[in-house]
Amino acid sequence: MIASTPWGNKTENNYQRNTIMAGYYPSTCVDVVPPHTCDPCLPKEYGRVRAVAFIKEGFEFSDPTSQSEWETAIQNGDVVLIPKVHGTLPEPSEQLGPGYGDTVETLLGFEFVLTYYDPNYNDNCDFYNALKSQQNYRFMYKTSSKGHLTDVTVTVVPKAPIEDDLNSEVVWMVQVKWKDSDHACPFDFPSAVLECYELGEV
Repeated sequence: MIASTPWGNKTENNYQRNTIMAGYYPSTCVDVVPPHTCDPCLPKEYGRVRAVAFIKEGFEFSDPTSQSEWETAIQNGDVVLIPKVHGTLPEPSEQLGPGYGDTVETLLGFEFVLTYYDPNYNDNCDFYNALKSQQNYRFMYKTSSKGHLTDVTVTVVPKAPIEDDLNSEVVWMVQVKWKDSDHACPFDFPSAVLECYELGEV
């Protein structure tokens, strides 16, 4: 026979206590880890940041591999594509928090700094002066065949250093900075869109 109290029976109280405690101390908060893929026949991806794009916050691709979707987004002003650059994305800095229990530290996320060089110097001063003040653009960078799209908006730091060399070229050196808990995953980029566009041309 279950003993009753003014607050219900003991079994119910124990269940509620256990439920509350479980809420404070979950058994796990780890996402399901997908299987690791190992295929020596997969094509290799090669280095160098070769193209970049700035995507207005709020705009979403239904299929980022679609050439027509990129062309439409460019024409509508939702995407600014810079089709030919060179650049690097060094190893990101990890952001660590305190650990608890037997955990020494907790990985909170990463800080990324990508640097690219834009050869179109003469006519893009107004563009970069305006872009540096914006905080509402996400970012895409392309390697040999893959695009990588950030989930968060980025900070843009444009510079135009001039060397003491009569044969050197003046180009835009642009740092793009962001913080995220995840890496941008690769997708097949439609390389046919990598050309200079004038609005209304497509």
